[in-house]
Amino acid sequence: MNVVRNEDMAAARLARLSPDLDARMAEIVDALMALAGAAHRDAVIELIARRRTGQAASPGLKAELIAAFEAHCQTLKARGLVPLVHRPFGDRSLRWALTPEADDFLRRAVR
Repeated sequence: MNVVRNEDMAAARLARLSPDLDARMAEIVDALMALAGAAHRDAVIELIARRRTGQAASPGLKAELIAAFEAHCQTLKARGLVPLVHRPFGDRSLRWALTPEADDFLRRAVR
């Protein structure tokens, strides 16, 4: 039987919107969309973990997703591009959100 992983489905759904998007970032964006566009990072990570395994997030998965979030933001900002995600309450905040541009673009594209 061929099993399709949730992270693969998220990546496939978002690939048409952003072909260069990392699979982990696709999961983060997909989770944020499911959480109304913004949530505490732990809620985002837990949703992804539950979708993947049905269990709580491991420390390794948490570190992997945080690193993916950071790398996405830093790489796109360095290129002068708007990231898909940001911390709406500043760099020290643990709240993750879709940027207003990404939220608008993604919600229109999904319709």
